[in-house]
Amino acid sequence: METIKLSIEELIFSFYSEGFFEQGMSIKEMYFPEMKDEELKILLEFASRSLLAKDLVTEVNNRYKVKEDYIGFIKIMNHAERTVKASKFSTDLKNEETISVHMSGDEVYLHKLLYDNQIHQISKISSKEDTMELVKEFFSFKDLTIAHNEVLFSMKRTEFEELLETVSQGLPSQSFMEGFTGNEMIKELINDLIYRKARMDSLLYMEYDEENTPDLLDVCFVIPGKAQSWLVTRNQTDEYNFEKCNENTLGQFIFKNKVITL
Repeated sequence: METIKLSIEELIFSFYSEGFFEQGMSIKEMYFPEMKDEELKILLEFASRSLLAKDLVTEVNNRYKVKEDYIGFIKIMNHAERTVKASKFSTDLKNEETISVHMSGDEVYLHKLLYDNQIHQISKISSKEDTMELVKEFFSFKDLTIAHNEVLFSMKRTEFEELLETVSQGLPSQSFMEGFTGNEMIKELINDLIYRKARMDSLLYMEYDEENTPDLLDVCFVIPGKAQSWLVTRNQTDEYNFEKCNENTLGQFIFKNKVITL
C-alpha cells in the first residue's frame, strides 16, 4: 500500500498544480481566510520546495507539477465517485477518530487526518480484500464470520430513537426488554449499548454529483461489545436491523450492492 503525507500547504499547492483551483481555494479559505495573495504566493513557494524534497513533484516548463505516479492521489482528493466514512469513539467515549475510503472507478484510496487535522495521509489500496481488512482493523473487528447472520430483531425509526434516548440515561425500557425475555443474545447487545451510553460508531455511505456535492445515501451503526460487535443497518422498509457483525453485511455496505436513500 503506497502512502503519501501532505501538509495543508502542500495539498493546496498540489490542487493548484493540477488545475483544481476551486478545491485549492476552498481549503485556503477554510484554513487561511485572512491570507492575502502575496502571502499565499510565498506559502505556495515553500510548499513546492517541500514537495520537491519529498520527490513528489517534478519541474515541467519552469513549473512544478505533481509526478505522474501521484496524480491519482490528488485527483481522488478533488473528486471521488463515492466515499465510505468510518468513525469510532475512543474507549473513554470522549474523542472520535475518522477515516475515509474514497472510490472512483476501480481505484480506492484511504484518507486520514493526522496531527489535529494538519496532515493529510493518503494511501492507495490495491484490492477490495485490503479495503475490508483496513475497515476491520479500524474498528478492531476480530474473527468475523463470513456468512450473513440472521437479524436478531428490527425496529422502526421512532422506536430506535426512543431506545437510544432511554439507553443514554442508563435505563433500559422495561416494556422493550420484556419483549425479549429469554433471549440472552439480545440482552447482551442492549447491555453493550447501555455500557457505551448509546454512543455508536458508524459507517456513512456517500456519492457525489457533478458539482462535487456529497449526498448521504446510507448509514450503518456499529456497537462494539464486550464479547462481540453488532451492526445496525437500514432495510428497504426504513426499519433498522440488528445483527452480529459479519463480513457479508459489512462488505455489502462498503461496496454497495444496494443503496437505500435517506
